[in-house]
Amino acid sequence: MPQTYKSSMQRPTCTMLRVRSPSDAHVIFHAVSLNLLPIVARRLDTEERRAISSGCVFVWEERGSGSSESAGIGIERWTDSIRWGPSRVKDEFLYYHEKEPEAADLDLVAELDGPLSAHHYSRGLYRENLIKQTYSVFVETPRGRRKWHLIAYFTQESLEYLHNIDDIPGLANLQVPSGKYKSARSGKGPRPSFGYDPLPGNPYYTPYPPRHQPTTYFDLSAIDHNRRPSPRSSNATTRTLSSPGSLRLSPSLSPSPRSLQFLVPSRPSLKNAAGALAPLAYLENIPPPRRHPLDEEALMSFTGLRV
Repeated sequence: MPQTYKSSMQRPTCTMLRVRSPSDAHVIFHAVSLNLLPIVARRLDTEERRAISSGCVFVWEERGSGSSESAGIGIERWTDSIRWGPSRVKDEFLYYHEKEPEAADLDLVAELDGPLSAHHYSRGLYRENLIKQTYSVFVETPRGRRKWHLIAYFTQESLEYLHNIDDIPGLANLQVPSGKYKSARSGKGPRPSFGYDPLPGNPYYTPYPPRHQPTTYFDLSAIDHNRRPSPRSSNATTRTLSSPGSLRLSPSLSPSPRSLQFLVPSRPSLKNAAGALAPLAYLENIPPPRRHPLDEEALMSFTGLRV
């Protein structure tokens, strides 16, 4: 069922949106600066954290020393009540993969009753793990220099139907002044990414199609719905409109196997441009592909039968 939202709840800055590059992030920041998009003014409460789903983008100001702190403006630290793995960096973004629920957590949820337990049960078992994407900038405001943060949530399967800046005329044509938003990472020096790909391909996994379709927070009727789907996959999820201004798309509660935590990074081709085989030393050092968790469990059960 689509998530319902109270009128008093804080809404994300954007919904059903994918942030592809720092340039996209700068457009969102500038739209917030012009009051075209809302900024998150306080930490999310319990209901607002539950509403986080793929495509949600939040912009918030970090509370620092000085007048902003005394006036209560900004947020000291972002919290979403989701367990994340270590950060990885790529193209000035930090990426975090949601951790698998621990057995103790699932046992606790099974013993609870009510909507809270049902929510955590569905988040833990019946949807693909989220990926969190973060980006920070320094910006000059009427109150002085401030640090703004962008937090975007998405899943691998949602990339086929999430919109981007080019789909929204009010953002696609927005001119961002050069140098207005300076990356907060630029002064820290480059951080090695080790060829990290936040969404590596997995040749052993095909996601299940989504079942439910939640409604977006904001009116997206201005979006060009004639945009062709991504050519990366012939099985891309299609977008359907239920009514003007209401866009229903695939949800955060769509069933999907938990094997996405075992994604294998793409490897270089075993043949060079001349068609010759790779050196034997290279082939001997290639790690074998990781098995599916169910296969690994089955093999371990056979191992335990040995005398």
